[in-house]
Parts: sequence; C-alpha cells; structure tokens
Amino acid sequence: MKLARALSENEAKKVQSFILFGGAITTLAIWTKLEDPLNLPKMFVLVLFAAVVLALSLPALWSAREIISSSQRIGLALVGLFALGLLISTLATDVKYTAIFGEYHRNNGALSYLAMAILTGAGALVFNLKSSDRYLKFNVVTGLILTGYGFLQASGKDPVGWTIDYNPFITTLGNPNFTSGFLGISAIAILLLAVESTGRKYQAAYAVGLLADLYILMRSGSIQGLFGFLIGAAIIMIVKLWIFNRKYGQLSLFLAAIGATPVVLAIINVGPLASNLYQGTLRNRLDYWHAAINMFKDNPIFGVGIDRFGEYYREYAIQNQVVQGQITDNAHSVYLQILATGGLITFIPYILTIGFITFIGFQAMLQSSGITKLRIAGIFGIWLGTVAVNIVAIDNLGVAVWFWITGGVLLAASSSINSKDTNKSINSSQASTRNSKLEKSTKTGSSISSVKNPKNKSTAEFPITILFSGVLVVALMLIMLPILNKSIAIRDIKSNSKNLTANAYVAEINRQVADNQDNPQSLILLADVALRQGEIDLSYKIADRIRQLDARSFYGQYLPAVAYEATSKPSEAIKFREKLVELDPWNTSNMLQLIKDYLAIGDKEKAVATAVQIKQNYPGSQADIDAAALLVG
Repeated sequence: MKLARALSENEAKKVQSFILFGGAITTLAIWTKLEDPLNLPKMFVLVLFAAVVLALSLPALWSAREIISSSQRIGLALVGLFALGLLISTLATDVKYTAIFGEYHRNNGALSYLAMAILTGAGALVFNLKSSDRYLKFNVVTGLILTGYGFLQASGKDPVGWTIDYNPFITTLGNPNFTSGFLGISAIAILLLAVESTGRKYQAAYAVGLLADLYILMRSGSIQGLFGFLIGAAIIMIVKLWIFNRKYGQLSLFLAAIGATPVVLAIINVGPLASNLYQGTLRNRLDYWHAAINMFKDNPIFGVGIDRFGEYYREYAIQNQVVQGQITDNAHSVYLQILATGGLITFIPYILTIGFITFIGFQAMLQSSGITKLRIAGIFGIWLGTVAVNIVAIDNLGVAVWFWITGGVLLAASSSINSKDTNKSINSSQASTRNSKLEKSTKTGSSISSVKNPKNKSTAEFPITILFSGVLVVALMLIMLPILNKSIAIRDIKSNSKNLTANAYVAEINRQVADNQDNPQSLILLADVALRQGEIDLSYKIADRIRQLDARSFYGQYLPAVAYEATSKPSEAIKFREKLVELDPWNTSNMLQLIKDYLAIGDKEKAVATAVQIKQNYPGSQADIDAAALLVG
C-alpha cells in the first residue's frame, strides 16, 4: 500500500472535522482548577488536535507536489519556512521553556504556533469551496456560544464566577478585546450565510444571531472586532451588489472608500469621529511598538527570543511613556511581536505567507462569478478583517487559531478557482482521468486532494496514520499532563485549598519547587508564595534557581531584594537593585529604594549618583523631588 497519496473523500472530511473541532474547542476551552484557567487548557487542546491533524494528513503532505496546485504548494512551502524559522529562533532563545510553551498566561510559544501552522497546511489540503460551508458553520456556532455566554455575563449569572475588575465580557477568552475580536470574525461568517441564504426562515435566524453577536461585541467596549467586522461586511456587500449590477458594485466600492477614510482617521484620533471611536489604549500601544522596534534593531535576525517580550520590555521601553512605569509582556501587535521576538528569520516567512494567501484570495475573488464569488469574498473578508485587526491585537490562542484555519481554507478554496492550476494532471498515466475529475471539481468546488481513487480502495484508510496519530497524542500527553497537574497544584497552594498546617504548607512548597526546577514561571509564583509565608530562606533558594534559568528575570532580582530589605539586610539587597536598574532603566521606584539602601549602609556617594540619574531622566518629577528629600534627610 502506498502512503504518499491523495486523501480519500472520507479521510479529508475526518481531517476537516479535527481542524474545526480543534478550533472551536480551543476557543471555548477553560479549566477553572488550573492556575491559568484560560490559556493553558487552550494550548493543551490546540496541540493535541494539531497532532491528530498532522498524522492524518501525512499521506497528502508527502505527496503534495504531485496532487495539489502550484498555489497550494507555494502556500505550504511558505508555512513550512515559517515553521523552520520559528524552530531556529526557538533554539536561539535564551530561556527554552518560555520559547517552547510561551509566556505566563499567554502561551504563545513555538509549540502553539507550530500547531496553528499545521492547521493551516492541512486545511489547504483537505478543504475546498464546497466544504468551506462546514468551516463557516463551525465559526458561527462557536461565535453564538460565546455570544450566549456574553448574555449570561451581562445578566450577572456567569456560571464560572470570574473575578473581574473591569468590563465583564471576557467570555472564555479572558479579555473583552479578545471577545470583541472573535465576535467580529464570527459576525462576518453569520452575515455571509445570511446573504447566501434564500429561505426567509434562515435569513431571519441569521439576522437574530448577527444582532445578538454585535450586541455583545459592542458591550465589550472594544472596537477591534467592530473594525474587523466592518471590513469583512463591506467586502461581502460590495461583491453582492457587484453580482447584482456592476454599476451598483462600483458605486458601493466608491462610497465604502469615502466612508472608511474618516473612520481610519478616527482610530489615530484625527477627524470628526475621533471623539466617538478613538481609544486611549492606542497611545499605550505606541509605547509597546516603540519597544518592539528597539528590540528588533538590536536583535534583527533571531529576535530577543520567542515570547520573551516581557523580560526585555523594561530595557527597551522609551524613556517617556504614556503611563510611566507601565509594563507588558506583549507588543500588542501580532506583527511587531513576531518581529521583536522571532526576528527576520521568523517574520519574513510569516509576512510572505499572509501576503501570498491574501493575493491568492483576492485573485480568486476577481476571477470567480456568481455564488462562488460571494463565498470567496466572505472567506476573504474574514481573513482580511483579521489581518487588519492583528495590527493592534495580541495573538490570543482562542482567536488566533481561527486566523490560521481561515488561511488554510481560503488557500484551498481559492486554488480551486484558478483554472491554470486545476487543469494540471498528476502524472501522464492518469492525465485523462484526472482532467475529467478536475473539470467536475472546478464546477462543484471540490478539492484536488480529496478526490477518491476508485481503483485503489485499499488506500481509502491507511492504518499507519492512525498509529502515528496515537503515538503523537500519547507523547504530547506525557509532556502536557504533568504541566497541567503542576498548574493545579500551584493554584491549590496559592489558595491553601487543602488547609495545610504551617509545616505541611512549607513541605508542599518545597515539593512543588522540586517538581518545577525547569519552569521559571512556576518558580516565580512559588517564590512569591514562600515570601508571603515568611519563608525568607526558601524564597532566596527559589530566586537563585530562577536566575539560573533566566539571568534577566525581573522577579528573579526583585523578590530577593524585597526579602533582604524586609529582614533589614540592605547590603544584600543592593546587588539585586543594581541589576534591576540595568533591566529597568526608567524605573524610578526601584532607584528610590536603591538610594535608601545605599544610605542605610552609609554609601552616600552612590546614593547621590542614583539621585542624579533620576534627575537626568525626569527632572522636576515627583521622583526627583523624593530623591532629593532622601539625601537631605
């Protein structure tokens, strides 16, 4: 039996199902028993589903050169280059744990990105214009589930009972911005199905769903999703009018361009709509973007390290920020985040992949006609809306997974429109048979890779792919389950849910420290717990291990400094405070404490030098005044 081959129709549907269920469950997954109840379970689900998708897609991947169009091959090659660049940048990252699994409460590490890249590559092979209907319906259903959850949160009947200090519409994504971003995508899919539908009942149902989706989107208080939706909706309606009457389409395109101008200007606080649409958080983002560019300038090839933005931000932040002393662990722009942390070796293939899929989708939209043009336009609208929103967004896994899935679906559906590609044969021996099937494929929108081979039914199901899938899943479970168990244990110890005695509590902290020797993120949490319990010596020990794993860890320096100062040992705290000045050169709070430590040991010369540094950085500021007062006192 031949392993390298086209997938049967049944096999292709299975892969589609795993991709779509993987996307939906990734978005919806939460596990409240974990210390990170949102992103860690999403990464777990995403990686497991991607492993199954990869295994089941292997026959088509290994024979991709012979069975798919040139557009799909180019797309796959670019996705592969991105994965390769990601792996190289991961190897160059100083803290491998963060590079692989991602930053604390983000999990945008190499493992997550590789999983999403797999979904794109496999999606490009197994989807087609006809099966894109499944993609849209999964997207819509996921969005409506989030919408329903949003209504529960609006009514104060959230079954999870999150503790939220600001806007309550975090749904399963953890932040109103992420809720807004996904609901904007979902709203485009709902609108497309409504416009395509001919039945009054279906149109009414979609209309109700769309209104509910947009209501929760607006209640989120974030405009990210709104702008994404407007982009996608504009494309759908322009194409719909164009199909109906070319002149109407041209007029709508002209009006859309005029209408978009003041909206775009409002985003940057210019024009009459600025007071209604401008969000001050954009000013904060400008600070993050400056830091990202500074990181890239110093580390252009490999970046500062995959998902290492947070530990480098303080050093590369600009001197005068919108909110002095603000910190972040993400550039708040997907593109700048990848540029800063992954360098050109990751950024270039990423941009080329996005650019190529955008070009292929736009080309297919122009070349197609009728209902096919509208379907391509809708998927392209979802894609382009997300591409635009990603300029100011974080790659939250629950939202990002659909961006990558959409890329694969758009590439597959668009490639089937290109007659030059779809009229190529696999090989000379199957030329006539292949061409007849492709003619049918072009008419029905079916994918090349999912054509069933009636002459060799034994290849319809290949047991080795199931075996490989099982091996991958077991291997990943062995890696991921201990991480989940440790997260549960840390949550329990932070809340002392087992009501342990003092001695038992310390013993449990020590046990968890031993279990997390290679995880600097968990060790930071445990060091903080130990410090709060008055276990100073234990906190020193944990902080030492943190610095061994991550020499530039802010908290690896900060926690022992605080501990030594709390035990009246300023001389011991000084070396950590001095290191913090290197890592966080604009942090006046740290400098003021350093002045106190210098004065406590009688080193007024260094205290004066630190006060001078504050004055040079922020003359006349409250920190400058406080530093001068310390010297006088």
